[in-house]
Amino acid sequence: MIRSATTRNLLALAVAISVSLALAGCGADDTNTARFESDGPRVLPSVTAPTESAGSDPSDPQDGESGPETASESTEATEPTQPLAPLQGLATQLVADRFDKPIFVTGAPGTDALFVVEQDGVISVVENGQRSERPFLDITDIVGSVAGEQGLLGLAFHPEYADNGRFFANWTDREGNTQLAEFKASELTLADEASMQILLSQGQPDPNHNGGMLEFGPDGLLYFGLGDGGGRPGNRSQDTDTLLGAILRLDVSEPGRYSIPDDNPFGNEIWVYGLRNPWRFSIDFQTRYMYIADVGQNRFEEVDVVGINDGGATNFGWPAKEGDSCFGDGCDRPGLTDPVLQYPHPEGCSITGGYVYRGSAIPEMFGHYFYADFCGGLLRSFRYDPDLVGVQQQLDWSEDLAAVNRVTSFGTDNNNEMYAVNAAGELLKIVPRR
Repeated sequence: MIRSATTRNLLALAVAISVSLALAGCGADDTNTARFESDGPRVLPSVTAPTESAGSDPSDPQDGESGPETASESTEATEPTQPLAPLQGLATQLVADRFDKPIFVTGAPGTDALFVVEQDGVISVVENGQRSERPFLDITDIVGSVAGEQGLLGLAFHPEYADNGRFFANWTDREGNTQLAEFKASELTLADEASMQILLSQGQPDPNHNGGMLEFGPDGLLYFGLGDGGGRPGNRSQDTDTLLGAILRLDVSEPGRYSIPDDNPFGNEIWVYGLRNPWRFSIDFQTRYMYIADVGQNRFEEVDVVGINDGGATNFGWPAKEGDSCFGDGCDRPGLTDPVLQYPHPEGCSITGGYVYRGSAIPEMFGHYFYADFCGGLLRSFRYDPDLVGVQQQLDWSEDLAAVNRVTSFGTDNNNEMYAVNAAGELLKIVPRR
């Protein structure tokens, strides 16, 4: 076992105050948003489960993105030792700041530390609310970050990291191509840079739409998101002979290499496809659903949901469709899966996917999926149940969590509590307001 770090709680919970808040959604036919009488989120209309539809005609394609387009195993919420005051809303606590372009945050098995990924190639460590002067990893000499969507983009710790010290990162190199590599740690909060082994390289036609999310699933496999390559991608996301515009599924059980799982649907690395830029996705271990926030072109931002057990070969339609609407040729053909939720560009322009909340500090939010928009400042949540009406209890937390703003990524710690990093260089914890 590699040497362990001291474990402590990062922050105290928010001070409880006694104000009631009912978390109830509007009906599916209610087109107006409602507001709680007291402080709290707006309640948005419900959305039914998706159906296949041709949609409307596309408008002139144009990329309006100006910035980045970003789980640990979930457990049952534990009962609080003292009764909780009624939830009034949500708030943020500043954990640390002055990060240089933070684009991801996560915990790691065996330590209560948080690891903040900075785009230029540094992974910083935050322990007990303090940022360590010693970085976990520094690969700035090999990371290329000449454009807004390049750089060090993803980090995932092996489920047995506390024992084997293995972790995985991906970045765009000095030539702009994607590299996926495995590393080992010499301590739980210090990587051995010399241990790097490149597992997969993927050419990138343009500097945008690199995707970059990495996450282990409940099946022990590593999931890796790649965008369509940017520029004028043609039909790359529909071509299963290229790895672009897809979520890859890799078996990394053997150190230093990967193999293709036998049940991958196309005999290669691809698991699901038809995506534009899945900047951030997450897997809810309790339901075994993957939530994919796919950044749109010029009309819609979307959230796609697919089951880990039955998701192989799912086609999310890009570039034939943007959201549930027609964008290109073949949008009316069968077999294209629509998003479970979308919103139009007047509300934002670049979705940042989050996580299904499975912590214990905010039990009222247990099972809610959180997402934000990098441009529009919105921050929302919803519950998803395909056996009922699909998306339910849509809540808008934009006013409560306005301090987060320009979210580049969400993240979770080992207790499944939720955090966010933003363009201001801040690491914030999402906490209850009671």
